[in-house]
Formats: sequence, structure tokens, C-alpha cells
Amino acid sequence: MLAGLDHFIPETILTWAQESPLPLTFGHFIEATRLSPVELLRRRTWSEWKALALGEPPPADPDLELLRECLPRIALRTDPLLLRSLTSGVAGLAENSPEAVAIHYLRWGKTGTTLGLSTIAESNARWERNPSLIADAAEIAQWRLDHPQTHVRPIELPFPCRLQLHAAYGSAEIKAALGVATLDRPGSVGTGVIPVSALRCYIHLITFRKDARSFSPTTRYRDYPISATHLHWESQSTTTKASPTGQNYLHFKERGYTILFFARLEKSVDGETAPFVYLGPAREILQAEGDRPIRVVWELAFPVPASLLGEAMPVA
Repeated sequence: MLAGLDHFIPETILTWAQESPLPLTFGHFIEATRLSPVELLRRRTWSEWKALALGEPPPADPDLELLRECLPRIALRTDPLLLRSLTSGVAGLAENSPEAVAIHYLRWGKTGTTLGLSTIAESNARWERNPSLIADAAEIAQWRLDHPQTHVRPIELPFPCRLQLHAAYGSAEIKAALGVATLDRPGSVGTGVIPVSALRCYIHLITFRKDARSFSPTTRYRDYPISATHLHWESQSTTTKASPTGQNYLHFKERGYTILFFARLEKSVDGETAPFVYLGPAREILQAEGDRPIRVVWELAFPVPASLLGEAMPVA
């Protein structure tokens, strides 16, 4: 299949004007061919495919090799606010605002320190040196804006948070939005539970289908929706009810904690790391059994999107 794409994609681009009355854009191309946007972008950038098809010199963006990785990420994101920043720019965002940090990670996927960048302004300036990547990112973002997967909207939390209910985010963008990740610090990595002490909040990143290659026996927690608003979830394998974390869960309402859930069906989509859908906060704790891990049934404040619920519900 992959070898076939190397012929099919350039040939379709080359004959586009004869076959379609529409302008050749990323969105129109994906709609016409029904190809996986992630699979297409993991092989070449959109500009590279067009240059290859038309026999033109390939793009010479200075950060092409690094930034090509952002294009499949963008194709999987669904937050309109985040996507519009890629079509209209980031003017007006405060230097170290959560939004600006989230955009940095969506673009670069690395800390500023790793890239030799000390400010968001430097991050933006370096991005601006890559014209073909900017154009590709804008087209991909516009395609996603034109084809929303589910309705998203802001919700109120006890603290400011720009995340949109039911939008899809990478873990770095989630951590940036909640102040865990900064330009210089990526926040906790490789864990599904991230405490945010400053906000009295716990972030939970859930993968419903866990395969043995990606999850060890001690991290293959039994997390699944029981219904649209009831979620079976297991704590980390070392957590007991008597521990401070366990007590915070059991008494989260009295203690003023916010329990947030983000979920995805599988770890990857067409070879790219899958984003998490923001499910919102827990409303109640309905059941808690056992220790190491604690088996919990949560009632969510908002129903799980039907598209995710249908795939994630256990087979009877």
C-alpha cells in the first residue's frame, strides 16, 4: 500500500486540474481520494508531495526535518481555537500564556531548551522561517475546521481553562493548558495520572485498548465506559485508599478537587500517537473497591461522545 501511494499521490496531483473543478488544496485532495491524512503526512509534507508530482525543487525550509512531524499531529487535533491559531497566527497571545505554550508544543513537540529557544517569541520567530510548513499547517488546520468530528464547547471549571469539551489534544497541550508544562518543562511524562497541586486537580489520561507491546502488566489498567456517563477506572498500581491520593479521590468534592478525564481508544492512529478526547470532570464517585489499584466507578459530568463510546464499550 505504501509503495502504491508513492505513485498514486503524485499522479493524482499531476492530473488534478483535468479531473476536478476545485482548487488543489489539502482538504479537497483528502476529500476526493479518501486517503488517511495521517498516513499521507507521515511520508512527506503536503508541499513535498506537490513538488514531487510537478517536478519542482523540494521545499528548503530550515526546520523541515523537525517540523514535518507536526503535520500529522495537526491532522488529529479538533480544538477550533488551536486550529485557528495555525490559520490566522498567534498575534495577541500573551508571551507565556497556556495557549501560547500549547501551540509551541503542537508545532515543535519539544521543550524550548531542547531547541535552544528561551522565549515563546523566539519559538514563533523560528516557526516563521519555514514558509512551506506554515502553508501546509494552515491548509491542514482548515481542512479539520471544515470537518468537525464532534461538537466541542467550553465548560466552566473552578479555575481558568481554555480546553474545549470533547476536543482532541496531545498530552503536551493538555499539560500546557493546565500549567503543568511550560516552555522549559514538559511536565510528567509516561504516566496516566498527573496531579496539579496549584489547581487542586488531577489529570487522567486514559487509553481504553491497551496492547501488551505498549503497556506492561502493571499499567494495563481496566479502564472502560460502563455507560455514557459512568466510567470504570483503576488508580495507579501503588495507590491505596488510605494514601493521600486515595483520600483525595474518595473525598474529592469535600476537599475541593477537580478530577479531569481525557481518553483515547488506542495509543496510535496510522502510526501516529493518538490524541486524547477531553471528557471533562467527574461529578460523583459511585464506587471504590480494593487497593493497589483502587477500582473506581466515576459518574462524569458530561456524556462520552457517541463515536468514542461505541468503540470503547466492552463487548458483552
